[in-house]
Amino acid sequence: MVAATLTTALALAACGGPKATPGLSIPPGAVVITAKDTAFDRTELFLPADTSFSLFLDNEDADLHNVAIRTERGFEGELLFRMDPVSAVTVEVPAGPFAEGTYFFLCEVHPVMSGTVIVQ
Repeated sequence: MVAATLTTALALAACGGPKATPGLSIPPGAVVITAKDTAFDRTELFLPADTSFSLFLDNEDADLHNVAIRTERGFEGELLFRMDPVSAVTVEVPAGPFAEGTYFFLCEVHPVMSGTVIVQ
């Protein structure tokens, strides 16, 4: 089950590159991470279990940022999700489904930008 979930998550991440749209509106209740001043606006990210969803990265910096989700902190553990780095734009990326559990997210360009993912 975990292998199938990981395979699906990786396939979705590989196929679903960022969709940048000028003036992209973010729907209410969306999963959003904002990058500003080389920091994320949150250290915890709550995601629905076993459900595909859109992840929005609102990068308010001129610096490149991305979001990667792994099974362990930093660059350890398996990579479950990764989006390409972007700067000064809001992007929507298809993500999931993830099995219930605790994972970790980070910006691969600035690894100090990180947090915990709680999937329930």
